[in-house]
Amino acid sequence: MKKSILSLLIFSFILCGCKNTAPLSNKEFCLDTIIQITLYDSSSKNILNNCFDLCKKYERIFSTNNKKSELYKINHSSNKLEAQELSNDLYKVIKQGLYYSDLSKGSFDITIGSISSLWDFKKHTLPEDPLIQQHLHDVSYKNIILENHKIRFLNTETMIDLGAIAKGYIADQIKNYLLKENVKSALINLGGNILCVGKKQENPFIIGVTNPQQTSDSLFSLKINDLSVVTSGTYQRFFKIDSKRYHHILNPKTGYSYENGLSSVTIISKKSIQGDALSTVCFSLGKEKGLELLNSLEDVSGCFIDENNQVSYSKSFKHYLNKD
Repeated sequence: MKKSILSLLIFSFILCGCKNTAPLSNKEFCLDTIIQITLYDSSSKNILNNCFDLCKKYERIFSTNNKKSELYKINHSSNKLEAQELSNDLYKVIKQGLYYSDLSKGSFDITIGSISSLWDFKKHTLPEDPLIQQHLHDVSYKNIILENHKIRFLNTETMIDLGAIAKGYIADQIKNYLLKENVKSALINLGGNILCVGKKQENPFIIGVTNPQQTSDSLFSLKINDLSVVTSGTYQRFFKIDSKRYHHILNPKTGYSYENGLSSVTIISKKSIQGDALSTVCFSLGKEKGLELLNSLEDVSGCFIDENNQVSYSKSFKHYLNKD
């Protein structure tokens, strides 16, 4: 449902005289976006290539459009009312998706698939309203029964869309792989889902948060060590029809884009899957309820940027602001 293009600008500079190896970096189109991975303490092209192979592996699990993916087959199975086996990866991500759907009381709902599939943000196509109204009845995370690594649907038309959480999980898995390969300084950028592995050599990573009104610039930057930074914003995928703006963060109750005065939400967290989900959850809740949720959680920080570029921070977010 989000983040198909970069939502964060990365500004990092290589210090002269360091004994570390030169950074090794590559970018490819995968997961319906541009991904870039940079290793700062390894010169192994094999390790770097394996990271991109992991992205392709997980795309074959979580894609809603690839007819060969595991999720696509689950969504379009003729036996949805019966229990179906899930791979360990898909089981974990759906379980997390259901947790955050419940946490938001349905403001965020991974069963938005029957609605999100009607929207085409590449062709700027506005769905027919009768179709949206028809499929709203199919959207409810309570239509999913998940147990013993099996899934069962209570509604044959209910469709799962993991676009708001899967890239976070993938980033975490890439980080786990890098640590096993003794890579302790790296930057994983999955189309704006940023995950920092350790420090940038001997210094923090400097991560810029996009200015929603001037997306080529950052509104401010953050000092980040070994954490995830994820942004959900209305400027990432959108189109206008008759001067009305439609963006990709859809309200499960209406089938249309959320209209709550927000332009973006940025989350800092240890796990990228948590930041990925919470950036959409908090956007869907709106500023007041979103801030209340963030302030009740441990080891999570966030900021909300409204349509006037006014910024609101959770209680611990300012700790990460780059004041240099």
